[in-house]
Amino acid sequence: MRCLRAFSQTELATLHTKNEANRPQAVQANEQMRTTRLASLGMLCSLAFLLCSQVASAAAPRFTAVTPRAGARGQELTITLSGTNLEDAEELLLYDDGLEVLSLEHPEEEKDKAKKVLVKLRVADDCRLGTQRMRIRTRTGLSDLQNFVVSPFEVHNEKEPNTDFSAPQELPFNSSVVGRIDREDVDYYVIDAKQGQRISAEVFGTRIGSSTGVNYFDPYLAIIDENRFEIAVSDDSPLVHNDAVVSAIAPRDGRYVIQIRDSSYNGDGRAHYVLSVGNFPRPTSVIPSGGKPGETLTVTFLGDPLGPITQDVTLPDVPNIERFGLEVRDEFGLAPSLQPFRLSPIENTIEAEPNNDRKAATACSAPGAVNGVISEAGDIDYFKFTAKKNQQFDIEVHARRLRSGLDPVVTVVNTESGKGVVSNDDSRGPDSYVRFKAPEDGEYSVGVYDHLRRGQEDFTYRIEISPIEPTLQASPTEFSRYVQHQIIIPQGAGSGIVANVQRRDIGGAVNFRSDDLPAGVRLECPEGWRGGGSMPVVFFADSDAPLSGKFSAIETFLDDPKQPDRVVTGPLYQDVLMVRGRNNNRVWEERMNRLPIVVTQKAPFRVWAETPAVPIVRGGSLNLIVKCEKEEGWDEDISVRLLQNPPGINSSGSVKIPKGKTEASIPINAAGNAALRESMISLRCIARVGNGSIELCTEFIPLRVEEQYVTLEFVQSAVERGKEVTFPVKVNKQKDFTGTATVELLGLPANASAEKMELTAETTELNFQIKTTEKTPPGMSKNVFCRVMVPENGATILHNLGSGVLRVDKPLPPKKDSPKPAPKVAKAPPAEKPLSRLEQLRLQKKQQAEAAQADAGE
Repeated sequence: MRCLRAFSQTELATLHTKNEANRPQAVQANEQMRTTRLASLGMLCSLAFLLCSQVASAAAPRFTAVTPRAGARGQELTITLSGTNLEDAEELLLYDDGLEVLSLEHPEEEKDKAKKVLVKLRVADDCRLGTQRMRIRTRTGLSDLQNFVVSPFEVHNEKEPNTDFSAPQELPFNSSVVGRIDREDVDYYVIDAKQGQRISAEVFGTRIGSSTGVNYFDPYLAIIDENRFEIAVSDDSPLVHNDAVVSAIAPRDGRYVIQIRDSSYNGDGRAHYVLSVGNFPRPTSVIPSGGKPGETLTVTFLGDPLGPITQDVTLPDVPNIERFGLEVRDEFGLAPSLQPFRLSPIENTIEAEPNNDRKAATACSAPGAVNGVISEAGDIDYFKFTAKKNQQFDIEVHARRLRSGLDPVVTVVNTESGKGVVSNDDSRGPDSYVRFKAPEDGEYSVGVYDHLRRGQEDFTYRIEISPIEPTLQASPTEFSRYVQHQIIIPQGAGSGIVANVQRRDIGGAVNFRSDDLPAGVRLECPEGWRGGGSMPVVFFADSDAPLSGKFSAIETFLDDPKQPDRVVTGPLYQDVLMVRGRNNNRVWEERMNRLPIVVTQKAPFRVWAETPAVPIVRGGSLNLIVKCEKEEGWDEDISVRLLQNPPGINSSGSVKIPKGKTEASIPINAAGNAALRESMISLRCIARVGNGSIELCTEFIPLRVEEQYVTLEFVQSAVERGKEVTFPVKVNKQKDFTGTATVELLGLPANASAEKMELTAETTELNFQIKTTEKTPPGMSKNVFCRVMVPENGATILHNLGSGVLRVDKPLPPKKDSPKPAPKVAKAPPAEKPLSRLEQLRLQKKQQAEAAQADAGE
């Protein structure tokens, strides 16, 4: 597969995942943090580079590696971006603050121009520590996402061989090293430490997101003394997700070896890591775990082997900063990653021990936020607040989302009686959430404890008791599972997504807007879709829009005419799958509150759908006519499908405009309960161009669903095979129409037929004459229906109506032959009885009298 977007190798290469429960908290970007630094082209492209043949071969860029993977604050360095189809690369799109592109150049070697891009970066002195997200924009597409790590320390490269414990690579204190783990590989590094000195090590591995699949890189760290005794080990740490962090006190002077490997001794050519080693602080949690934007407060970092670290911090006055965290610094140095911290406008309360009984609960306000630590096994912390009858609050625990090791359970009880009101374990992943409604006036206590009743010095939590506020957010649907769709817009065309909208405590129509799109780009979400849970959104680029791109903030907002004064907004975000593990587990994802949107050069084809002249009716079907224009010299199949089917509508997803053709039709069917409405529809059009594929979306056209013009009533009929039967159908008109409709009886058994009939607006009954043959199979046909074709506006409205039953019976067999009867023999006349003398005399007298009468008659 070579598609630029939903079907691209680029995106398939990013079939990586991170456990939803282990995803860092990310919130909507603020206006100040939205600025995207775009890389400028270091030298002008040659005229030959602009030739169509060259451009066509550069489609579907892949971005597979960054070398080196890390840089230090305040440094200028040149990084090599590796991949394929990069010969027309123009910009490096940077998502996060702190990096500046000084130049972007292509290698001099012709063979490397499609495989590498050389970028000179400046890392700001205050650049955010940790991963920096980036993509490559080319004239014909957009690459997948890669991460670059910013360290507070000097960065070194791994020097092989370093796989022998007795011959480790030496590192200075407070330095970082970039390396790679191969299968069954173990890397060793050594430092010198004094007794009582802190030794800390932290690795970026899974968080880089370069190794994916069932054997994805899952780092393991160990600090080992010269006698091969482990001082500290770490596999997964809540602070750093599936990565590892260790920190311990050196028990004696000597050399200490840092071991890094995969936890299962896996490894591949993509198992890159950035390891920081030194005596820097490495706490694992902080209390309080949040604060109000703009305030100055004292925080205490917990979990460091030298003890708690107290620090005064001034929080930024801008809320909703993505991946916000605090730098951790002491006299020995700076931690290589941030301590996650929540920005919230509500007042803080810190627990006051003892508060492990509701009668001794720490007082707090509602609304308000409470912060504490479950430090001992079996511990439970209580906080009390007052509420009026029927007053409601959302009570939400932030623990694992702020990278605490606590697995919280929250419960709310009546302080006086102890009667439980509501409780929850994991409505927010490992974290907890409840909606509390006071059953009566009084004082209530909210309690929190660990699910397994564990306790630890760094099991911090933050409980926010907030008034109920409506929220909105949306995210693009994956057209192909595990493949995140990219918004790549050819000049003069469109690129579409299907946005899945999540409403909470709010109803009504929503829409999308942005003042942060690339020049010449607009977005459109048709009005008829806005009240649903998913809706098409198409980004259109003007035909003369400049080739450009940026990470754009797109706002989801309430746009309901019935609620004109209500303001509810949220982001259109995307979770980019970086590491996908065994059983398709989403191991690591990057939450993006701004979407990459790029304008590319014009596609060599243009597609449009013809507006249907007639509606589609419930239970009916329609062929949507699709046409295209192809540039001279380009002729490939174009796959066409609906961006989103309206409710109750089904359409084919396998239609193509074949080579040599400029037209096709998409079969569309309406269910019997399809929504009666007009929906604006757009088409996704995908075609092979050069080394990859280009996808574009058409302009919206209306598709109208209406009620059936007629309904039919069937009766059950039976016929003997080889004979005929009249099949009556009652007609009920629901809408006037002119002209004569054609009605065809379908669903008959094999070798049975019925002539087509005609129907007008005045017809009340149809009588089909069904003919069967000796070959018609006996049995029940339960899906006999009528296809009614009603002419209108020079087109045909096709109805599929009814569900009749026809039974075909076998003829009755003839009676079996009985034995032939014996021939009848005539009986002999009985012998005459002799007459007595008297009888003879009487007979003689009778004969004489008859003769005398005869003579007299003459």
